[in-house]
This record gives sequence, structure tokens and C-alpha cells, in this order.
Amino acid sequence: AVLMVATSCKTTEENYRAAYEIAAERKMGGNASMNRDLHGFIEREKRLSETRVVAGDSVRMVTERVTMVDGENANLHRYNVVVGDFKQVFNARSFRNRINEAEGNNDQSYVVMDPQKLYYVVYKGFDTGEAAAEFLRNKDNFKILVPKKDPWIVELP
Repeated sequence: AVLMVATSCKTTEENYRAAYEIAAERKMGGNASMNRDLHGFIEREKRLSETRVVAGDSVRMVTERVTMVDGENANLHRYNVVVGDFKQVFNARSFRNRINEAEGNNDQSYVVMDPQKLYYVVYKGFDTGEAAAEFLRNKDNFKILVPKKDPWIVELP
């Protein structure tokens, strides 16, 4: 019986190979997840760096489907000036509330969500790209310090 126990606990090439394959699968799974996150970040940055010429000026404008999270659906326009983007809806709502307080309870700002579940705080919506671009040009239009260095426009398809 002792001989059987001693020989059955031996490490073999098969055991090493199986352990190595399991470890390699785990490592690849972790890297695949990290690579997917990195790829998503790179794609998002490329998309947000797109510029268009609107009324003779270069403006960062992205065409994307968004859904209303907080705010009046009537405020959602074709062109929306985004002043902040957040991963958590709580942070987006807090920033939207600070904007509304600075504006004197003006409820023109709202929160929308993109397909990647990022929450955008929209300062104001416009019916034309020219009006949105003009609003962006004049930094005095913003009554509160915005966290983004340069606000941008999200256009609904």
C-alpha cells in the first residue's frame, strides 16, 4: 500500500504539462481582458479626437447613439455639448446638479449614456451644428468650471 501511495504522488510530465496549460490559459484570459480594455480605450480616444469643420472652425464632434438617463427628453437635441464623461451615473448626476445650481436652477443640462455605458453630462443641446459650435467658441457661456479641457459635441445619428 505504501508503494502504491508513493508512486501515485509522483509528478509526471503529463502533470507538469497539464498545470502549465492551465496556467497559460489563465494568463491569456487575463491578458485578453486587459487587451480588450486597452483596445476599447484606444478606440474611444480615436473617436473623441475626430474633428469636423463647422462654420469655418474645427470642432470635436462625434456621431453616436445615446439614451437619456436624467433630464427631460425634450432637451435632447441633435447636437449636444458634452462637458464631462463619467463611468458612474452618480458622478455624472452630481456634476449635472452642480451645473444646474450654477445656472440658477436652469434644467437645460442632462445626463445621457452611450452604448459603452459611459455617462455624458450635456451642458446644453442645439438643433444645428453651427449653433453648438458657436456656443463652444465662447467660454463665457459656461458658468461653471468644466472638468474636460475642451468640451465637445455629440451628434445624434
